[in-house]
Amino acid sequence: MTGIAAVAVCAAFTSCSHDLDFDPVAQEQQSEVNYESAFTSRFGEIAPNHEWGFDQFREDVTRTENANANEWADPNKAYGGLVVPPPLTDEQIAVVKKYFQTHPNLGYEDPQWTNYFMQQVYKGHTDVPAGCATPEAYKAADGNTDIIASDHMDHLAAIDGSFVDHINNFNHGDCSNNDDVLDNGGNANDGPFHSDKIMYMKESTTKSFGYYNSNGSVCRTEYTGLVSYKTIMKAMGAEADCLNDGWERSFMGFDFEQMVDDEVYAVELDYSAGWSADLPHHFPVIGYKWYEFKGKKYHMLSSEQNRYCGIFYKKSDGQDLTDADINDDLIESLLDAGYLPVDGGANKKWVKVGGCADGYFSDWIVCLTEAKKNNETPKVLPAPNVRVFAEDLDVKENFDGKEYKGDFDFNDVVFDVIYDDGEGNTWIILQAAGGTYHIEVDGIDVHKKFGVPDNKMVNTHGYGSIDKKPVSVKLSTHYSDAALIPVIVTLPTGTRELTAAAGKAPHKLAVAPGTDWAGERISIETVYPDFYSWVRDPTLKWWQ
Repeated sequence: MTGIAAVAVCAAFTSCSHDLDFDPVAQEQQSEVNYESAFTSRFGEIAPNHEWGFDQFREDVTRTENANANEWADPNKAYGGLVVPPPLTDEQIAVVKKYFQTHPNLGYEDPQWTNYFMQQVYKGHTDVPAGCATPEAYKAADGNTDIIASDHMDHLAAIDGSFVDHINNFNHGDCSNNDDVLDNGGNANDGPFHSDKIMYMKESTTKSFGYYNSNGSVCRTEYTGLVSYKTIMKAMGAEADCLNDGWERSFMGFDFEQMVDDEVYAVELDYSAGWSADLPHHFPVIGYKWYEFKGKKYHMLSSEQNRYCGIFYKKSDGQDLTDADINDDLIESLLDAGYLPVDGGANKKWVKVGGCADGYFSDWIVCLTEAKKNNETPKVLPAPNVRVFAEDLDVKENFDGKEYKGDFDFNDVVFDVIYDDGEGNTWIILQAAGGTYHIEVDGIDVHKKFGVPDNKMVNTHGYGSIDKKPVSVKLSTHYSDAALIPVIVTLPTGTRELTAAAGKAPHKLAVAPGTDWAGERISIETVYPDFYSWVRDPTLKWWQ
């Protein structure tokens, strides 16, 4: 850096040298400002859409269920080698059912699994004891018909943001039976096999779950309760000891609520084809009608009121509406209050759907068990997907009592990322640590993993750096984007996260696996001359 820009940056160095004269928060902000200024002074204008290589090295994630139960435990098959949980015993099912039928308003204890088995526990209303607080069946709007909740819970889905994973074979409060579940230790050709109501989910989520009901296409998650076996044991004491069998299961239940899909309001769709490709495959569009009022379209309920759990509107004297009662003001007030017209009612029959959720999550109960391999730690890791170079935010460095200007060598920490080891785990392989501050990658102390103190450089060649073998570490969280793996550095001005924000001066870069990093205090554009142009043109493969 030369000229006025260099003077400005050096002035900033001087102003930060007396820590007691400044507010710590202001100093943290100033360190980033200095870094941004130094980077742009060095390399020029940044392309506004620059993602610093991370957009080229994200994992291509396939979330799916694997229905090949005859292969799960076979180590010679794709997705094989799993330890498959046995069917739940009658005693375990009875204990779990009793817990969900007697303990309302459960919380949600996310086990944070990506690979797991789901097993059927209980279909609501098939075994309701006398005096049970929840009937698991509800009165329809006609006031006579009982609606069995589990019959209207069409299927389950695992949900994480925009991802909605349909869990196959779980429908109508139950799961179809699979007679070909391979026993542990068997093989797909010879068995032995056993029967169970079970599904394996690979690269999915336990962040949230929901069910669809037969009159809507929205999957709702607010009626889900999820607890670990330990929570049940704590609540029920010795009666629940049968759950402590080493499988460390979680149990999930659903509370039924009759809902009409919010998406149908003010939406005009062509149902002439019977099924719409624009809607989830379970949505039965055949026969749906609309009620139009003041330019808006509303769902028209079936003339069979016994399909809906809800309130049938009657006048204050308990009588049904007559033709003389119907006017625009009344209709508008009914629609505003959530009532919907019944087909064939000539505007005289209105139903407000819902109100049957009672706080008990026993209308449908399933079991979750984490899917693990027989060999928990893989002997040979697959090839890395991406290498990450990182530079801390300090634009001045102190070494042997002397101060150096920032070198942008991007070797303060270097690590490879393996998105998936075949078991849903993300690994990092620590390659170098050129920084002399405390630095962590996803909570992992980099210098400590290399067996050196924070002020010791590793594998960056020169200036006292020492050589160490790379260190492989399995992360506690699965990542599909290396940019999201947190890299935290503790500077004299505070603890900061290194980022790669689009169009901003990068603190970390994504490069092809095997790319050499710059030596200590050798700027990256000295080793890779195309880096300078890459700042303005993200399409360049500068590391080649």
